[in-house]
Amino acid sequence: MHKKGLAVTIMLVCLAVASPAAAHMLWVNLYESYAHPPGHAIASIGWGHVLPMDDIAKATGLKSYSLVAPDSKVTPLTLPKETKKESQKTKANGMLIAGGDVGARKITLTEESQPGTYQVALVGKDNFYTIFIDKSGKKRWLPKSMDQVKEAKKVLGAMFYKGYAKSYFKVKKWSQPRPLGHDLEIMPLTDLSNVRVGEKVDFKITFMGKPITTSPEKSIEYITATSNTFGGPDKFTLAAMIFGGKGGFRMPSAGQWVVNVYYRQDVKGNPDLKHLAKKCHTVMRAATISFNVKP
Repeated sequence: MHKKGLAVTIMLVCLAVASPAAAHMLWVNLYESYAHPPGHAIASIGWGHVLPMDDIAKATGLKSYSLVAPDSKVTPLTLPKETKKESQKTKANGMLIAGGDVGARKITLTEESQPGTYQVALVGKDNFYTIFIDKSGKKRWLPKSMDQVKEAKKVLGAMFYKGYAKSYFKVKKWSQPRPLGHDLEIMPLTDLSNVRVGEKVDFKITFMGKPITTSPEKSIEYITATSNTFGGPDKFTLAAMIFGGKGGFRMPSAGQWVVNVYYRQDVKGNPDLKHLAKKCHTVMRAATISFNVKP
């Protein structure tokens, strides 16, 4: 890689680390319970690095939270609420305490519930992050597009980021879930309701509805999977290259798993992104699917 390309790569890595949203994953925690008929599912929002909870996802960063039935009918779920109380911070016993909620929603089945696979889906808002040198010579970052950063003496890098997340539960039987039309979307090709240790799971990955794949002369696209079994992605992550729009793993342990894909585009030279030329240098989208593996 030539020096200019290496410098750009290092800058983007620094930007991702500096920007909380770019560094974080967005996922859905989803658990089924049939202890009390007819049964229910509990969904909550995961945000950060460590499963099942690391940080508080707030409505300011989320566009939609929804339940999608097997027939594709969409029921909006209430986004996390943000009130003045939640935004206040309290210091007690040497600890800073901040309010918020985790988007927990109980989905109870009825006799009218359709059999098949239900999807709980999250869509993030459009987010911009800019890292720059300010007029006093300090390196800073702000959650703004670069054309909105008036205090910048020199822009080092600017990124657009948007996240998508899905999880599934079945009623009576697993049915192949339908795509939701996300810009970047992971679709399961395996029944995720009864995955056991040692079994293979496969996924189809699309961008704007078309399968993405590895092009060695341009980029290497890959899919990752992380689990609380190993302490989160900072300690252990499975990775596989995407070929023909598909990727998968043989699951090594029981527990909650989150499968993740990042898809990056450079704005310069891309006619589809010319409307962002004054706002950012890079467009990054992320998608996750979460599921549970049985022993």
